[in-house]
Amino acid sequence: MKIIVTELIKTTNNLFPSRKEVRMIIGVIGLAIFISISELLMAHFFSLLILPDKPRSSGSLIFLSCIFLLSFAVLRLANFAKEHYKLRVFEQSFNNQEKKDRASDSWRWATAMELTTLLSMCGRLIVLSAILFYFSPIFGICNLLIGVGVFQVLSYRLSQQFESQYNFRHKQLIKEPVTNAEKVRTRIIAGEIGSLASSAGLIFLFGILIFLYAKDYVDPAKAFVLFIAIRMVGQIYSGFSSGLMRFARARVYSE
Repeated sequence: MKIIVTELIKTTNNLFPSRKEVRMIIGVIGLAIFISISELLMAHFFSLLILPDKPRSSGSLIFLSCIFLLSFAVLRLANFAKEHYKLRVFEQSFNNQEKKDRASDSWRWATAMELTTLLSMCGRLIVLSAILFYFSPIFGICNLLIGVGVFQVLSYRLSQQFESQYNFRHKQLIKEPVTNAEKVRTRIIAGEIGSLASSAGLIFLFGILIFLYAKDYVDPAKAFVLFIAIRMVGQIYSGFSSGLMRFARARVYSE
């Protein structure tokens, strides 16, 4: 886990050296976290909409449905605004730094894109984990333990991927480049191994959720939200794994 934290912090300081730029990046990440939390709250809202404690009138159902659809549209617009703002932050930051050749500049953009995506995923994962604790402390602890195991696997895969990418870079410089098939295969397989590790953890979480529901530790509405949360956590782990491998490649070639 240490190598992931170290590389993300070091890369952030390298790409965005000023405090103003760091604050702007934090703003982008904060907006991504807000959207993620809102999506989970929307799932909870939807669960209460279709699984009410008592029957609702048609007028009340239509009104609540309109609120749900409007909120969903607002979230989509917020996500579009986040991506637009992120690109402006990159452009301003790189324009203020020393100019490099086009290839290096392209890899710096790729590194920045992967970095902010990974940081946003970390923030979303932390918030989702806290929400899982809120809905069920037992489930939250199980999620934390599994998360630590998954990140240990991802840290090991990242260190191996850096070694592979530095080796590819060295061979390119001495005019003995490896094939594109080998480059792609190395990166994708490493990412998929991380995804498999997270999938194994998700199977345990699903099993724990079914057990808690069967023992009446969680009601149907909470179980539905926890199911959505597990799916979101799984998507984050999968995206984080593949993103780490792309990040390693971009980081090596941007130096």
